[in-house]
Amino acid sequence: MPIQDETLKAIIRDYHGFELSNAELALIRPELESYMEDLEKLRDMDLSGVMSARLLHAQDSHADEGG
Repeated sequence: MPIQDETLKAIIRDYHGFELSNAELALIRPELESYMEDLEKLRDMDLSGVMSARLLHAQDSHADEGG
């Protein structure tokens, strides 16, 4: 999904980044588009069968010692 120069400039401005020329935007565009493609791949992944790591807890090493 191509990102328009105006959109990139608005994002940079909103996050108080450095102002970039159209030539500079053209240099970073391939990397940004690669990130966007990877993000779309992640969104399409079915993770319904994967247990969340936030639900896992390390076993307390003192729990087996009775205190």
